[in-house]
Amino acid sequence: MHLIGNSGPRDGGAAWGLKDVAWAGLTGAVLFGAVTISAAMMARLTPDAGGAVYLRGAMVALAELVFLLPVWLFALRKPGVGWRELGLRPFRPLPGCAAALVLLYLTFSVNLAWGLALRWLDWPGQPDVRALFGRGPLSLAVALVGTAAVAPLAEEVFFRGFVFPPLRRRLGLVAGIAVDAALFALLHFTPTVFPPIFALGVFFCLLYEFTGSLWPGMMLHATVNTLAVLAVYLLPR
Repeated sequence: MHLIGNSGPRDGGAAWGLKDVAWAGLTGAVLFGAVTISAAMMARLTPDAGGAVYLRGAMVALAELVFLLPVWLFALRKPGVGWRELGLRPFRPLPGCAAALVLLYLTFSVNLAWGLALRWLDWPGQPDVRALFGRGPLSLAVALVGTAAVAPLAEEVFFRGFVFPPLRRRLGLVAGIAVDAALFALLHFTPTVFPPIFALGVFFCLLYEFTGSLWPGMMLHATVNTLAVLAVYLLPR
């Protein structure tokens, strides 16, 4: 399925395997959990303090960036492994961006369908990010930095650049994508939004498989997160 001539998950990741992924996942989960819990406690204890907005935003950004530490420990320190081997390589703009736009449309379709299903089932949706970041323009700016800039970089490097290639080699393309997308969805904690986030994980894997680069997936990831945050802050409830 690797169609546009760039090395990607099929060829990358040969220097690390599933054992490295397991240890990295354990390390990342512990660090991510500790920082996330700290940020949530801070949001509860200081809901209206202006300076706390920056601190909570920094904690959320740190929670995402901790996923890069296991990547460094279990991949980047190995001989011959650099950021290029993890997927941070150039891509052909026209097919890459076109594929991202198609998948953005599919993302909207999945989210709309699942949103209607949640309403029909009377189930809760994604938690309101304002509970963590607060309200107002400053909180919106901090939320955008954390969710639309830091999160796409850290999550795509970890889940698609680091985790996906060994899964693809061991399990094959379809099963590798399914496991990677499931792990990605589990990171977001909320069971009722597992299906659309799983679908997003599938789309990100397909983009990496198609383009051989993480950049199109990061652009799609950033766009989805940006629109979601703007909708929460700017649209009437």
